[in-house]
Amino acid sequence: MSAPLAAPSTGQRRSHWLDVVADPVRLQILRVLSQVGDATTSELAANSPASYQTLRRHLEALEAFEVIVAQPGESDGATSGRPAARFSLKPEVRESVRLAFVAAPERTSG
Repeated sequence: MSAPLAAPSTGQRRSHWLDVVADPVRLQILRVLSQVGDATTSELAANSPASYQTLRRHLEALEAFEVIVAQPGESDGATSGRPAARFSLKPEVRESVRLAFVAAPERTSG
């Protein structure tokens, strides 16, 4: 298990999105978000073998590095509880991520 990267301190150079995706879970998060636009943690969990808690940790790290953004969920008025946040790629990294995945298609085993 890899340790999450610490968030950049004030005055440090902002990392490029490639600097924070050394972990396969983070890479999968970016792959999914580049294809669907935005997703909740539960929706991302459906596309990942990682646990919900592991996904949350990686989402927090990607958000701290300003690769993704979280939008508060909107209530449907019928469901109780706090609505799930939706995560998406920051607009300035979206095209770069898409191009990287087009250039390097997902490998399948077999």
